[in-house]
Amino acid sequence: MMTATNDYLGIAEVSILFQTSPSALYSQKHRGEAPGNLAVKVGKKLMWRRTDLEAWFDQQRQTADA
Repeated sequence: MMTATNDYLGIAEVSILFQTSPSALYSQKHRGEAPGNLAVKVGKKLMWRRTDLEAWFDQQRQTADA
């Protein structure tokens, strides 16, 4: 079952959120690096689940604080 559309973000939204370019996200996906590798390909588009990005970001923040 799919949840509300705003639970998923496209590449333009993620690039704004992380202040990076779409090409950087494509490169990260190709190299297996986050946050690019958190994306799922849906047709021709990359989509990110908002909760996955938030969890990854929280983990990064905790690592930086340690």
